[in-house]
Order: sequence, then C-alpha cells, then structure tokens
Amino acid sequence: MWQMPLRRELISEPTTMEMIRQFNKLKPPKFERGTDPMVYEEWLRRAKKLFEIMECPERFKVHLAAYQFEKEVEFWWGTVKPKVGEPVLT
Repeated sequence: MWQMPLRRELISEPTTMEMIRQFNKLKPPKFERGTDPMVYEEWLRRAKKLFEIMECPERFKVHLAAYQFEKEVEFWWGTVKPKVGEPVLT
C-alpha cells in the first residue's frame, strides 16, 4: 500500500517541557548523593535506559538528568553547570 511521504516541516522537534513530561511518565530515579560510585553507576545505567526507551535526542539528556538531581548533587551541579555562552557538558 502506498503512503504519502511525511513532509519535513510536519515533523517538529520536541520542546524541553514535552521531553520532561515524557521522561517523568517513566518515573526516572532521583540522584541525591555522589560519594558512592556504585550508586552513581546504577543511577546512570537506569537513566540511560530511559533515554533509550524514549528515543531522547542528545541535546535533552543533560537537562533531563540534571532535573533529577537533589540535595548535595543539585548543589554540586549549580557550581559546575555551564553558564550562558560556555560549552555544554556531556
């Protein structure tokens, strides 16, 4: 069966808010302590799995991951995150 090809302008890039909503529906893990490398590795593995499931564009991953930071990790992120005009960390 013949299908009309999709026009490029009809396929819009998702917004940050749409990606946050989609990410939150998957119940992502929070990350609040950075002293135990095994806790971090487990959190990172779970976050990457969710990014894969939702086919998350690369440009959203840092923002979505940082959205899950709490307590000490959120404070730490505030000291190291890129400022306006600086390159984005990956």
